[in-house]
Amino acid sequence: MMSALRHALLSWLAVAAAGAWAGERIVYRSQMPDGRVLYGDAPVSGAKQSTRLRIERHAANPQREEAAQRALALTRAQILRDADARAARLRQLDNLASDAYEAVRQAQEQREAGRNVMEGERQGRRLVLSYWDRQRELENRLRTVQQQLERILSERAALQY
Repeated sequence: MMSALRHALLSWLAVAAAGAWAGERIVYRSQMPDGRVLYGDAPVSGAKQSTRLRIERHAANPQREEAAQRALALTRAQILRDADARAARLRQLDNLASDAYEAVRQAQEQREAGRNVMEGERQGRRLVLSYWDRQRELENRLRTVQQQLERILSERAALQY
């Protein structure tokens, strides 16, 4: 008799537990006096307002689950491809930045060397127009390579997290 009663009680508990798992779950939303909102299995003491929420549990749809897994795999593959492309572009920008730094250095040296007055660029104490044209050209060259370097560095900074 005791064994049959025990078996029936255990069976009833198993059915009740399975029904509770497959059915719904109760969660409480408690709003605290300071404005915070807390969620839990029981109302929070001292809450200004507590609301009982029912959350339905749905059985997993195998087709939907498989589609979600495929989408996740595709997303992961795309992220990896994007990361590889980003890393390759960063390496390329590193090389370009190195070349641009060298070009800036050379343009600065040329500008400094170009400040010397060459033969035919002076009339008495005055410098002729060709001297000033050459100075302007050297400054423009330096400005151009500096702008190229700035563009490379800003793109590189944008690609880094």
